[in-house]
Amino acid sequence: MLPVRIVGNGLAAHVLAQTLLRKNIEVEVFGIDLPGSASQAAWGLLNPVHLKTRSLTYGANQFERSLEFYQWAETHLGQTFLKQVRLRHYYRDAQDAKDWMQAWQEILHHHVALQSDYVEVLRAGSVSIPTFIEASVRELKKWGMHRPEPVMESEMLASSKEQWVVWAHGHWAAKSTLFGWVPLRPSAGVQVEWELRDSSFQPLVQHRGYFYGQDPVNPQIYRLGSTYSWSLEAGYQAEAEKELMHAMADYSGLQSDGNLHFRLGYRPASGDRKPILGPHPLFKNHLIFNGLGSKGLLMAPVMAELTADICVHSTHDIPPELDVRRFYKRYKPSP
Repeated sequence: MLPVRIVGNGLAAHVLAQTLLRKNIEVEVFGIDLPGSASQAAWGLLNPVHLKTRSLTYGANQFERSLEFYQWAETHLGQTFLKQVRLRHYYRDAQDAKDWMQAWQEILHHHVALQSDYVEVLRAGSVSIPTFIEASVRELKKWGMHRPEPVMESEMLASSKEQWVVWAHGHWAAKSTLFGWVPLRPSAGVQVEWELRDSSFQPLVQHRGYFYGQDPVNPQIYRLGSTYSWSLEAGYQAEAEKELMHAMADYSGLQSDGNLHFRLGYRPASGDRKPILGPHPLFKNHLIFNGLGSKGLLMAPVMAELTADICVHSTHDIPPELDVRRFYKRYKPSP
């Protein structure tokens, strides 16, 4: 079997690469860092509960399966990047508390615990995505499987039809000729980081409209971040930076040395908020692995397993809600 070619250098690309290697399938990763990569600015929460809608997120039943993958990857790569955390959402007002009580009674009683002024997710994890990617890149380089260079679509299209090519390059897919017809709606993740020396790790992530906590690898690094539904136009990051600084006042006990660092990345979400996986309508050996949005940590291992099955068995047995074929009617071949 020819090596599976993977285009991308983010979470999706490296979860897929490690999943394939785990199954003894060789890979060739064309990994170059692109501006606005979601993986460089994502908080990295492995969380089955959608705090905004007080419901289980899509893929919540895959939590344990995904957690097992990251635990395996830590051992395999010889790198710590995962911590299990307590995720607390503080009630906005009395109505919010009442709505959470109703959600707990109807569906969430196995997933959250209600307290007087907050709700706590019973099982959640925090992953340093950049640390995971760095560890994966090191291993791939060791085996000569990582190519940090720009990718030409024409080069990939010249691949043998017996060779699988997986496009996992995030919001940049919208600019490609091959998969530009797939509806992606980028949302911006913005974070501010600062360092407090001599800090011990406290496994608590707070949510008050923004997420606040420590980096799971370096407890001296504190972060505050949120997601914004933006287009890729310039100027929004400055607004977000001001908003994050203003929001700091809502977090009791928050300390900052005043040396703030901001990061921005765009998460590629699909039009229907479900991940996207499957073959190009014309070039059947080219697969898209995209649209994970805020479900990246939860869904990437599941989608990687499905992709591995496709590459090994040449089958396209993909759940309809994930299958790229739900968007085929948007595809118009070049004349």
